[in-house]
Amino acid sequence: MKNNRKSLVIAAILAGSIAAMSGCGASDKPTSKITSEVTSEPVIETQSVQETETQTEIETSSELSSETETQTETQTETETQTETETQIETQTETEKTKETETVSQPEAPSETQVTPESEAEPEPVAAAEGSVSEGDYAVVVKGASIPLGGDMRNYVGTLGDPDEFGFAKSCTEAGEDKVYTYGGTVIYTYITNGADIISLIEVTGGEVLPSGIHIGSTKDEVIAAYGRNYTEEGSELLYELGGKTIGLQMTNDKVSFMELFGR
Repeated sequence: MKNNRKSLVIAAILAGSIAAMSGCGASDKPTSKITSEVTSEPVIETQSVQETETQTEIETSSELSSETETQTETQTETETQTETETQIETQTETEKTKETETVSQPEAPSETQVTPESEAEPEPVAAAEGSVSEGDYAVVVKGASIPLGGDMRNYVGTLGDPDEFGFAKSCTEAGEDKVYTYGGTVIYTYITNGADIISLIEVTGGEVLPSGIHIGSTKDEVIAAYGRNYTEEGSELLYELGGKTIGLQMTNDKVSFMELFGR
């Protein structure tokens, strides 16, 4: 646009000069004046145009500068806000982590802490001890309990014929004392008032007492069955009750022979 206006001015000046030189289109005004007038107006117009353009460029530059500053300020504020929010979030997460660690961290046991009863070592419990009763003075033979002091006549039918049988004249009354052998058990009887009373039972085999004690039982098992209220004669343990006695011969703390007898 600037170049077009400059071209028009130059063309007007040339046209005036040619007219003056040729004498065509003469005017009362001097040639120099015409030239001056023609020249000055376009110059003024050109200057105005240039000033306008310059001002426009200045305004445009100012606007661009303002926009740039605005964008810069906006970007700076955004970045500052983002950094602030990031710092706040980081600080919040750090505080949460500290709180979590504080809650989850177990308390160190105190030196004076008392051990729970469930974790304490249990005290040894003394083995239960039995005691002798009237029913213990018997021997189980072929499933039948043969008691000391009983009448053998009541049990012969159940036990059947003995493996061995012997007799001898009684030293106390008229009649004969008898000996019945069933397996590893020998039963001695004597005659009194017509009854065949069991006076002695000896066990060397597999028969058992009502308590479960048998040949081979340990001393601890004997104590568990009958207790510690016994008398020792040599290697034999004697349990007495109501004129009756259980004698248990011990070998290496095990029962090796059993006998039941009365007065």
